[in-house]
Order: sequence, then C-alpha cells, then structure tokens
Amino acid sequence: MEPVTSPWEPRERVEYVQELVGKGNSAVLSHALLFPKDCWDDGFGVTAVLRGLPLTDRRDLARSFAEYVISTRAGAGSRKRGLVLLAAVSHGFAESSWCDAWESLLRDKASRLWACGTEDDLWTCGHALLDAGRRLDGEVVALLRRSALEGSWPQECVEPVLSRIQGPVLNPGDGWADRVLAELPSLGKPWHALVAHTLRAPTGRSSRTWDRRALALAEPLGPGRVRDTVTPWTELAAEGGGRDDGAYDAYNLPALAGLAWLLSLLPPHPDSIRALGALVERPPLRSALTGTAVRALARFPHDLARSELLRLSTRVRHKVTHRQICEALAPERPMA
Repeated sequence: MEPVTSPWEPRERVEYVQELVGKGNSAVLSHALLFPKDCWDDGFGVTAVLRGLPLTDRRDLARSFAEYVISTRAGAGSRKRGLVLLAAVSHGFAESSWCDAWESLLRDKASRLWACGTEDDLWTCGHALLDAGRRLDGEVVALLRRSALEGSWPQECVEPVLSRIQGPVLNPGDGWADRVLAELPSLGKPWHALVAHTLRAPTGRSSRTWDRRALALAEPLGPGRVRDTVTPWTELAAEGGGRDDGAYDAYNLPALAGLAWLLSLLPPHPDSIRALGALVERPPLRSALTGTAVRALARFPHDLARSELLRLSTRVRHKVTHRQICEALAPERPMA
C-alpha cells in the first residue's frame, strides 16, 4: 500500500525515510530528518512513519531533536524543524517545555494566517499537544478548521486532530461569532447545544428534521427569549465576517444559516424580521447565506415579513438575489 502523504510531499522522501528506518541507525536517521536537502518541514507521510516507530526508537530520536533545538544557532527556521520533528515522535513522553514551545509556535501561526495548506507543523504540533492532554487555543482551533476546509489535506492527517477538539463551538474571528462565544458561558449549556445545532443547519433549504430539533432545543429556553438573544447576533452578522474582505469563516457559515432558520421558526417580531433583511442587504460579500435569509423571511406567515421582502425587492441589485426575492413574494411559488 502506498503511503498517505501531504498534498505537496514527495513520495520519494517518505520512501527514503522508511529505508533509513529499516537500517536501524537512529543517528543517520536523525541527521537526515534535521538536515534535509529542501527547506520544507516533513509532511504527513514522514510523520506517520515516525509515529509508528517503537517507543525506544522514538525516545532516541527525541533526545537528538531536543538537543538540536537547544543548541542550534542556525536560526528560527531550523529550531522550528527540530520542534516539529520532536512533536512527531513524542507520544507518551512529551515534556512540559516541549508543549509550551509547540503552543507558542501554533499561536504565532494563528496570529498571522487565516488558513494554511502546505505547513504540516500545524497538524503535527496540534496532534502532539492533544496527545499530551493540552487544550488548543480557540484561535488555533479556528486555523485548523479553516485549513481543513480550504486545503486538500488527507483525512488521515486532519481527523486525528479535529475529532478530538472539544471547542469552541464556533470559530473566533467573525465579530458575531466572538459575541456568541462571549455570551454563551453566562447563558448556560442548553444554549451551547442550540448553537451547536445551528452548525448542522442546511444552507440551501431547511429540513423538517432540523426544524423539529431546533424547536425542541428552543422551547425550554423560551421562544421569545431565544428570539431576543439570537436577533442581535444576526444583526451583527449582517456586517460581515472576519476576513479582510468581509467574508465569513467557512466553518461558521452553516451556523449563520441555522440562526436564520431558527428566527423563522420563532414568534415573529419586527426586530428579527429586520435582522434577516439585513443579512440579505448588508454583508460586504454575497454568499449562500443571502438566499437562506430570503427563504427564511418567506417562511414567516406574517405581513411584516412580506413588507420586508417588498422593501428588499426595491433595494437589492444583485440579479440572483433579486430573483430569489421575487420568487419568495410569488404566492404560488413558496420557498420554504
């Protein structure tokens, strides 16, 4: 069976490392890993080989990598290579100082990047920290999730990390999501379950199964209270997401669709209807969420929603969105 590799990783490199492992000389293997001919960190294929080594072999390599990290004067790039290799072999015996260094590396990356598709240290160090029982920072979690969605990483690489992440329920970085995350601790666990359910919302058209579960979660909290809490989140979301161009975080986008569907299930109120209209009219970039908000408005059995759609029909110039609004206003063509 051919090894699973990172998108950019040469199979020849993985085969070369496997060959060195077979020769059983840890010193030669360590040197080949620390001083490769190219400037890239080794990818998932090499990392998987190293993780599969016996404990004694991994300990030998870890000593070599740790000594190199402490002693190297070759610069930050070389030190980082040593840290990433250390993360690849450290399962079961990671030291606290190593974990601190991996956390620092990932926090720095999260402060600079929205997503990354060619830097395996993100996954290798995240995997090592979870193995060591550390909880990943919210910004790091967001970077991992976005990178998995926007890149072409193999599932074997991302799943062992993403499947063990406990939170946050939304990615920080979008203004509306930051507000949700700030309010959730005081709102309580039932609200956390409701927000988690919004992440499973269908974007194009709602479903009866999703609706039933949403109402079941909202009913004990009080439909009016849910509406009054969710409406400001939706209003803030209409200002756009956290990317430089105002785009939403792709991981959070289904939750926004869920908020729109949820508002359409709750008792109508002028504020919630206006908030849905704002999702159609105001975001800096158009997304699938625009059509979702139009369909959510069309589900209200209330004249206020129809008035909002009529207003939007005179304001919105985007051809697809305008057609969706016209379809929502046509009584013989319901959009629910």
